[in-house]
Amino acid sequence: MSAVHTPQVWTLAGKAKELKQLLLQSGHEQPQRPALLCLSRSEAATLLGLPALDKPEAVVQAAASLRTAACEAVVITGHETDYADTPQASGWLSRSATSAEVLAHPDAGNVFADTAAQALARGFVAMEAIILACMARSDALSQGAALPRPDFAQHSRNLPDFSLPVPTTVRGFAALSDADLGLYAVVDSADWIKRVVAAGVRTVQLRIKDAEAPEHRDFVRTQIRQSIRAATAAGAQLFINDHWQLAIEEGAYGVHLGQEDLHIADLAAIHAAGLRLGISTHAYWEVCRAWALRPSYIACGPIHPTFAKDMPWIPQGNGNLAYWRTLLPTPVVGIAGMDVARTEEAAQCGVAGVAVISAITAAASPETAIAQLQQAIQRGRKLPPSLAPLLPKSTLSLTS
Repeated sequence: MSAVHTPQVWTLAGKAKELKQLLLQSGHEQPQRPALLCLSRSEAATLLGLPALDKPEAVVQAAASLRTAACEAVVITGHETDYADTPQASGWLSRSATSAEVLAHPDAGNVFADTAAQALARGFVAMEAIILACMARSDALSQGAALPRPDFAQHSRNLPDFSLPVPTTVRGFAALSDADLGLYAVVDSADWIKRVVAAGVRTVQLRIKDAEAPEHRDFVRTQIRQSIRAATAAGAQLFINDHWQLAIEEGAYGVHLGQEDLHIADLAAIHAAGLRLGISTHAYWEVCRAWALRPSYIACGPIHPTFAKDMPWIPQGNGNLAYWRTLLPTPVVGIAGMDVARTEEAAQCGVAGVAVISAITAAASPETAIAQLQQAIQRGRKLPPSLAPLLPKSTLSLTS
């Protein structure tokens, strides 16, 4: 991964004097701050004049102090976990089985900082740069090499887990009954569920939005109950969007959660009930957060521009979709802006499913649209597979 220019990534070894100056001038007019500061726990403690950062809360507080005083984003590395504090997201990044002895390799810190610098130079935001740095370091260290391989970012064993704001030990949701999700219809009523399964769709999602108030509960329960009955009779896999409590109570097949819902849903209860779990993702750190839970499938989007939901994300395109499909050893669903032509392209990327909303519900004949979309998936799967790029493109603008 070659850099276009030299970005502002600082380490204590390279910028000790400048960092101390920034800390001394905290609260006053300061010189330019680095885009990313990479420190070990011992370096962060030394810089801040603190005792050893041997507790998680001490690391979190140190990162917050450093970001306030000296940098736009910071990552504090450790033997088993790294802590990132960035404008995009903050949390713990856990590595796969890499021993503390291996992490003592003299090249580990250089690989991390160099890869982060190159990623920022290519337009990745800080949180993405940190994840790529984690992956490059894991790849190099697993080989005992000074440098990562060119395809380091295409191997799931290098992908770090990213923590939820509320810690959880839940991991490993039930596998899909049929991993070939195919055409995945997302609709907002039981009547639509009945209609699409009657037309041959075998993966469906009931997505009733703006119905969280107590007075909506009976209505939503009835919709879920009717949808379960219709999907079960058709042999379809039905996912309930957001309303996980009612899904558990009504014995639904699965639940689909957005990133904001991961913060409040009782993941342990969903897991204990045996429900399948699908998770929406839009960026590298959200993929890492979803992957940490080992869900039944991961949805990646928006692949194309969409008006279904107001979002800050850059449409990812088929290159990113092929990348996620190559990286993740779990069923991947492409979503957003799908029509017949784009559905064929998504299928060519090798995804397990293509999620469609308005191309079905806004069609003059939904049944005809479903037939055309299913044919597009079959055509796409017969084409030579789309090749995944070595790296995805950033999904968030640096100015967002």
